Amino acid sequence: MSKISVSFVEEKEHMRHRLTRYCDLVTGLALRDVKMRYQLSVLGLYWAVLNPLLMTAVWSFVFSKIFRAEGIKGVPYVVFLFCGLTFWNLFSNSLMTAVNCLTGNASLLSKLYFPRVILPTSSVMARLVDFAFSLIVLAILMVIYRVTPGCKLYWLPLLIVIELVFTLGLAYIVSAVNVLYRDLGQILSVLLTLWLYISPVIYTLEQVPPGIKDYFICNPVGELIYMEVNVVLGSGVVDPAALGVTALISAGVFLLGLLVFRRLESAFAEVM
Repeated sequence: MSKISVSFVEEKEHMRHRLTRYCDLVTGLALRDVKMRYQLSVLGLYWAVLNPLLMTAVWSFVFSKIFRAEGIKGVPYVVFLFCGLTFWNLFSNSLMTAVNCLTGNASLLSKLYFPRVILPTSSVMARLVDFAFSLIVLAILMVIYRVTPGCKLYWLPLLIVIELVFTLGLAYIVSAVNVLYRDLGQILSVLLTLWLYISPVIYTLEQVPPGIKDYFICNPVGELIYMEVNVVLGSGVVDPAALGVTALISAGVFLLGLLVFRRLESAFAEVM
């Protein structure tokens, strides 16, 4: 009986050590991605702030001045738009980075053995750096425009975790499929553009016609961004039913992504 207990403890320690090693590898690869993305640019990490700011400035002028779009009542449209784009960019930029993470690291995969799923995971985690910078800029904008944060800001960490779970699931799928079909990156870029316009980023969910509004529950990212923006800028009301459905869909996509990745993993060595 004692031998079984000792064996169980040793196996548990081994698993803990291996998990720690893989977490360190994810962190190291994520930091490497950040350095490689900005090391040869003149402005470096400032691009993580400038890109969403320039995009917000142009879109804010086009949609608020020309198309007379409105965001949350009492919140300047530029703040509303930047807030929505901050959470949207975490999703879309993560996928655009993850889609080429396996094909772009073919030499690394041929030299070292480690769970291949670590590469798309680290690609998504690397985008948290850009996301953190955008959150800082958002906070500065809110101070400049005197926008008071929502009263239920404590919901935000949970919403971000659910968004990351959904994003990771899709990242596993697109990175694995892209190994076999290299034009997926171009297709994904178009799909993300369409996805942006059917998500409440540049408009509020209240502006969507009632007949169409019911279908937005099938768009987890749209629901999450709507809730995240409202938590940060609005009343902070979170619908438990919508949150539950979104969390279940996100968990399902995550598990599906792992399954697809595992199924296609055996073909990586033959193609790359």
